[in-house]
Amino acid sequence: MKILHLIYSAAVSGAERYLQHLLPGLAGHGMECHLVVVTPKRTEEPFTIYVNEMNALGIKTTLVIAEKRSFILTAKKLKDYLKANDIKIVHSHLFNSDLIAAVLKMLFYRRVYLLSTKHGYQEKIYEQYEPGKKLRPNDMYWFITRFMLKRIDKNLAVSRAISNMYMDLGLTKTGYPFVHHGIKIEPFNKEDYREECRKADPQLIIVGRILPLKGHRFLIEAMVKVVEAFPGVKLLVLGEGSEKNHCIEKVNKLGLQKNIEFLGFKPHPYPFISHSDVIILPSAFEAFGLVYIEAFALKTPVVAFDTAAGNEIITNNETGLLVEKGNSKTLGDKIIYLLRNREERNKIAGVLH
Repeated sequence: MKILHLIYSAAVSGAERYLQHLLPGLAGHGMECHLVVVTPKRTEEPFTIYVNEMNALGIKTTLVIAEKRSFILTAKKLKDYLKANDIKIVHSHLFNSDLIAAVLKMLFYRRVYLLSTKHGYQEKIYEQYEPGKKLRPNDMYWFITRFMLKRIDKNLAVSRAISNMYMDLGLTKTGYPFVHHGIKIEPFNKEDYREECRKADPQLIIVGRILPLKGHRFLIEAMVKVVEAFPGVKLLVLGEGSEKNHCIEKVNKLGLQKNIEFLGFKPHPYPFISHSDVIILPSAFEAFGLVYIEAFALKTPVVAFDTAAGNEIITNNETGLLVEKGNSKTLGDKIIYLLRNREERNKIAGVLH
C-alpha cells in the first residue's frame, strides 16, 4: 500500500517528531510511506535538516516551500506528486495540511482518499477549554475546520481529550477514534553525555515551548520552595517561546538565577532528560504530550498538572504524580517528595532493582 503523509508547519515540534517515529515503523510493516513537508520560506533551513533526517530514515521526503497565501498552488503541486507516484491516499497532519488536502480533493483529485489525524486545535481555545463544556467560537478557524471535515473521509485524534474537544466544539456529533502516540528511542550511551547534561545534584528539567499554556511560571514559583529544601538544585529549561523573557524576569525577581538555567531549543533533548532526577510538565492542556512518554521511555519520573491529556497518559501515583492545575505550592511539595525518596522515584519511573 502506498500512502502520502502531508504536514504543513512552521516549526519542528511534536507532530513532526512523531512522524519520525511513526513512518519508519509503518515502512517496517510493508507500507510505502512518502512524506511531503510544506513550510514558509522563513523556516526553510530547519525543515531542510528535518527532511534530510527523514530521508536518512528511509522515508522518501520532499520539501515544498509554500506559495504565499496560496493553498491552491500547493494543492496542485501535491496532485502532480500523487499522479507521478501513483498514490491515491493522503494522510494529513495539522490544520494547514487538512486545508491543502481539502482543496486538493475539491479542485484537482476528487477520487483521492483523505485521512486526517487531529493533533490538536487552535491554541487560544486550550486556555479557555474545560472538558465537557460546550464551546462555540464561530470564528473563521471554526468555519474553515467544518469545511475541511466535510471533505475528509476519515478523522482520527491523538487522544481522547482531542476527540472530546471536537465534540464540545460542535464539529462532530460522535467522538473520533483516537490512537495514542508511540515512540522509538534509539539507544545511546548515557555516560557519554554526563559532562554536558548533568549540571547539578539534584537536577530537574522542563522540556517544551515556553508559552503561557505550558505553565513555566508555576514551576518557577514552585522552585522557591524546592531551593529551600535543596539549595544546590538546578532546573534546566529546554525550549524557546514567547514567554521566555517573562520567565527570565520572574527568575531574576525571585533570586533564582543560580538554580534555573535556560538552555534554549535542543533538537535532541533525550540525554538531558535521562540525566535529570525529575521532569516537570505543568501544562494547562496538552493535545497529547509526547514528552510524557519520552520520559517514561527514558526512566525519568514525571510530575505534571492534572489536566487533559496528561491525566489520560499518566496514572497518578503509578506512572507519575499529578498535581492540581495552577497549584505552585503542591507542585513544589511533590517535587521535594520525589527528590527525598529515591525508591519512589524508581517505582514511578519503572526502574527495576
